[in-house]
Amino acid sequence: MALTPGVMLVTADTPSVSTILDGIVQLHCACILNDNTMATFMPPLNHPQIYKWWEDRIAEVTSGHRHIIVYLTEVNDRTTLTNAKGQDIRIPFSEEGKPWPIIPAAEEASPSGDGDLEIGGLVSLVTPTTQTGPFRGLVEKLFTSPFHRQKGIARIVMKRLEEVAWDLGRWSILLDTTAGTPAEQVYPRLGYKQVWYIPQRGFSPEDRSLLLDEVGFFKDLRHDKRL
Repeated sequence: MALTPGVMLVTADTPSVSTILDGIVQLHCACILNDNTMATFMPPLNHPQIYKWWEDRIAEVTSGHRHIIVYLTEVNDRTTLTNAKGQDIRIPFSEEGKPWPIIPAAEEASPSGDGDLEIGGLVSLVTPTTQTGPFRGLVEKLFTSPFHRQKGIARIVMKRLEEVAWDLGRWSILLDTTAGTPAEQVYPRLGYKQVWYIPQRGFSPEDRSLLLDEVGFFKDLRHDKRL
């Protein structure tokens, strides 16, 4: 089955899953390098370590404890080649000879290869095992590609995540992000309410001497009329 642009759930059986996994790793790292995103790992980034981390997340998908959602977009639809600082977008591991992962277009769909795909966005839903809160879900690792900003991709993947959560009976959704970042402004527009603020929560990937604050959000999907 050929992959097409749009939102999809990733499993171990997804076509081109190895390339998609490569793309997930690159997108994760690109957001750290270009946006100073506080997301588990610090520069200098170690590709095998981060790849193994995501392999373990795919294993959680197989066990039913995680759901990974990606948005595939055509390479030709890139909107920018610079980051928020006006610099050329940094490609992770380019010095190691690792190119940005591209999913070749299906020959029957695009003989010229003009429809080649890449990951434009990513988000993950964690469904913890708990008898006291089987209705809870956690949002992790919402990333949008620095090549595909201002296209509504975050809203698209979050909408799909909420649909998945609702279908699983997970209506109490929690998430956190770094205070003072654009992501902090995204979630209220998606109906999330701020419920906590924790100072000095983690090290800045850009400056290890700087501790960044965390802000947490909550949404009750029972009040979402779209679901």
